[in-house]
Amino acid sequence: MQIVRLFITLTILMISLSAHSQFKKEKRQQKTQENIDDVVQKEMEKLYGKQAELSPEYREAEALVQQAIDALQRGEVNSADALINKSIELYPTRTVFNYVREVCKMPDVNKAISIMEKLYERVKAFPEAKIIMLEPFPATYEKGKMIQGIKLFAKERALFNFGNEAYYLNKEFGGIKWAIKILQNLSEINITEKTSKTDFDYEYFMQQHYRVDLATMLKEYDKAIELVQKRPVTTRSPQSAKDAALISIYWFKEDYPKVLELSEKFKGELSEYTWKFNTYALMGNSRGALENYEKYKKSGYFMSSNGTFYTLALIDLINKDFSGALINLDSALNYRTSGTLATVAQAFLVERWKIYKSFGDTYAGLQQYEKARDNYNIALLSNPDYEPAVTALTNLETTIAKQTSSDKTAPVISLLEPAPRRGFKVTTAGANVLIKGIATDPSGLKEVKINNKIVYAQKDGDFWGEIPLAEGLNKVTVVATDFAGNKGEQVFEIERQAAKANTEIIPVVEKEGRNYCLLIAAQNYSDNNIPSLTNPVADAVKLKLIFKNNYNFAEENIITLFNPELNDVKRQLLELTNVLQPEDNLVIFYAGHGIWVEKEKKGYWLLTDAKRNDANTWLPNKTVLDLIAKVPSRHTLLITDACFSGSVFKTRGLGKDAPAAMKEMDEKISRVAITSGNDTEVPDESVFMKYLIKALSENKEKFLTAQKMFINQIIEAVMTETKTEPRYGTLELAGHVGGDYIFSKK
Repeated sequence: MQIVRLFITLTILMISLSAHSQFKKEKRQQKTQENIDDVVQKEMEKLYGKQAELSPEYREAEALVQQAIDALQRGEVNSADALINKSIELYPTRTVFNYVREVCKMPDVNKAISIMEKLYERVKAFPEAKIIMLEPFPATYEKGKMIQGIKLFAKERALFNFGNEAYYLNKEFGGIKWAIKILQNLSEINITEKTSKTDFDYEYFMQQHYRVDLATMLKEYDKAIELVQKRPVTTRSPQSAKDAALISIYWFKEDYPKVLELSEKFKGELSEYTWKFNTYALMGNSRGALENYEKYKKSGYFMSSNGTFYTLALIDLINKDFSGALINLDSALNYRTSGTLATVAQAFLVERWKIYKSFGDTYAGLQQYEKARDNYNIALLSNPDYEPAVTALTNLETTIAKQTSSDKTAPVISLLEPAPRRGFKVTTAGANVLIKGIATDPSGLKEVKINNKIVYAQKDGDFWGEIPLAEGLNKVTVVATDFAGNKGEQVFEIERQAAKANTEIIPVVEKEGRNYCLLIAAQNYSDNNIPSLTNPVADAVKLKLIFKNNYNFAEENIITLFNPELNDVKRQLLELTNVLQPEDNLVIFYAGHGIWVEKEKKGYWLLTDAKRNDANTWLPNKTVLDLIAKVPSRHTLLITDACFSGSVFKTRGLGKDAPAAMKEMDEKISRVAITSGNDTEVPDESVFMKYLIKALSENKEKFLTAQKMFINQIIEAVMTETKTEPRYGTLELAGHVGGDYIFSKK
């Protein structure tokens, strides 16, 4: 027992001595690290200054930004805006850009620009010579690591950094016009270069860089080249950096031989491979492009970006691999690099209008001319001055005209629904049948008749219509006529049987449709003659949260356009034609001003760039219906909360009959609408929205049709509380056949 006790005592003593030794070692290491930290911190303070003492106003302003972000995420848009304005007035901080980013993602780019302009002007008018500001990059050493510190900056340099942050956001979310305005502001700020040659003068360096960018954007290429060549060669700005800047200018100038010449200076380096890969593709040399692509992949620095996919699509187009081009263009449109490589990938971002122009080239190659025309128009709606799209559209119209004049080939009809089985015989128990198909023809589809009855048809070939069936065998004849007058015919039989168990009508593609939603809210109008509104954006955000949380809408399929201009809405509706599939469903919501012209008997939407006295700046309801008709969704529901919104209907209004069985309704193609009023004024504080949101929020049913929701929970409630009469109806001009939009709860 004594031996055991002695052993335990010795063991404890050895452990204690070892622990004491380890403790002393750690203390020495800690002391050494503290000494290193102290030295590094002092050196960093010499270069970049000390951390600033934060004033109570600064702390409160930052707290208000976070409160604003929280309110925005709860859907309390107006409260969030009030909080961010209060923060800016109290003390301008760079954390405001965290809020701006959330606004951009909504997206409400016009509001984001307005906030950034207000912040920029607040910094300009700041009464003190220095301002507390978060550093533009980690330059503060604290507890063994580099962090972004908060320091005092001279007002001019602070102003530059605020503008610089705005420019980064614009590159990601904005357009070229505002980018030019920001660069002009940044170029005019008085930044004097620091005298020390060892310090990296971030603001001065970036300003020189942006002056070159501005000249390039304005297509003043000679000026941009001169600015680069004037730069002195230093350790911080070597000749290789100047060469890289020159390559970029010649790239935008589209002087591709000069790009190739300069890329030789980077022989065997990554820059050579990437520039040659992209340049050869644009020059139509697919072999040269692919050779450098392989070298790029083997370099060990390969990075996918939307630019990579775009260039691969150009190679596909050269090789007439149109299917491959469509896949790569889709990736170019949707691929975004995340994490640490995101900033690097920004340099390779290809503008959306270039991608859509290439979509147009691809569809033109496939002789799908209507889709080609749509994609060229998307490119021009994004950038009206994009000359390659203008030229391509002109060439397309010439091609179509030639094709039509010489076309002797009849349209080729392919039936999608019902799917003929056992030859061309179909059996069904229904009294009516939906017939849907595609009639492909280079000249475009003029008209389709089913059993001598004209049905809904689009120029690009899609057609559908419903016909009645007699008991027994029914002969069905589909005749498609193109614009050259050629006729194609398809004949088959449908047998109507009494028992539903024998039905054989099955769509060709049995896929579960996805639910999409486009929320459009016009609130802040640029024309002083059109009063701005208070609630459209907040109402749209509430709908978004309900669709996302209560119904089967994936967040990535909810698209928002807040404070859009006319071309933004037209572009987005055209883009949906590329995205949605025939089995998908779509809800479109519009809140904003509407106008009715009695003389023309026409209604219009007024987007934020509308001019009160210029009808050319208004969006006609007829154009909205034409764009909706192009979207290949199974069911489309249009909800409008605007004055004179009832004019979207052609003739038919609310029917007296109760909705049909859900399954039968789901099989038909529906285009229906719910509007807040007929052809009357509606208030900004919308009673219609109150009951629409209430109906969707409190709904307990798994499946709810738009018509049932309207009858049971909207029309009577709204008319009891106001003089406004909401309406439900069908959009005949957009291809309505039957059925209804069905909301499906999670």
